[in-house]
Amino acid sequence: MGLLAFISKRPAERMGLRGYLICILLLCDFHFTLCCDCFPSHIQTDFCAASFVIRAKVYYQEELQTPDGFDSWLRYGVNISTVFKGHEHFLLSNRALISTPGPAHSCGPQELIQDQEYLILGYKDETALRASSCSGVKFWKDIYTELIRNIDCACKVFTPRTWSLPNTQDPSPAKTDELCIAPNRGTCSFKSGVCKRDPNGICHWSLVEPCVEP
Repeated sequence: MGLLAFISKRPAERMGLRGYLICILLLCDFHFTLCCDCFPSHIQTDFCAASFVIRAKVYYQEELQTPDGFDSWLRYGVNISTVFKGHEHFLLSNRALISTPGPAHSCGPQELIQDQEYLILGYKDETALRASSCSGVKFWKDIYTELIRNIDCACKVFTPRTWSLPNTQDPSPAKTDELCIAPNRGTCSFKSGVCKRDPNGICHWSLVEPCVEP
C-alpha cells in the first residue's frame, strides 16, 4: 500500500514542480518584456535628443567583444549621403563607423542589413559613435527629409503609449504652449506630423504632407 501511494504521488509532485517552473518562466518573461519594451517616441523627440543624425547605407558589419568578454557591440561601416545634425563628427569623410548593441545586450542585437539605407540618430561617447536599439535606427523613408526640415526643438512632443500596466493610466500631461500631445502611434497624422511654433510662438501639431486617415 505504501509503495502504491508512493508511485501514485510521483506524477502529482512532477506536475506541481512543472507548474512552479512554468510560473517562474512566465514571471521572468513578463519582467524581460517590460525591461526591453521601448518607451513610445516620435522622430522629433529622437532627433532633438541625438547628437548626430545621418542618412546612410551600410556596407559592412563586425562584432566586437567588450574587454570583460561578457558583452559585445555590433559595429557597422556606413556611407553617409546626408548629415542632418552633428556635422562636426563627419568633417573628414563621408564614411563612419557606428556601433549598436550586440547579441549579448539584454534587449537583443540591433542588426542592420548590408546595402540597406537608414536614418541613424545617435550619440558619441568617449570611444565611439553609437545608436541605441530603441530609437536610434529607422529604415529610410523619403518623408524623413521634410519632417526633419520642419522639426522645432523648442517644442516638446509627448507620445501616448499603447500599453499600460494593470490598474495604471497613461500619464498624459496637460497641453501647454511648448508641448504637443502626439496623435496615436501608427496613424498617418503621427507619421506625417511634427510639433512646431506658430507665428505667436505656440506649439501646434503640423502635417508636412497631406494625410488621410483610413
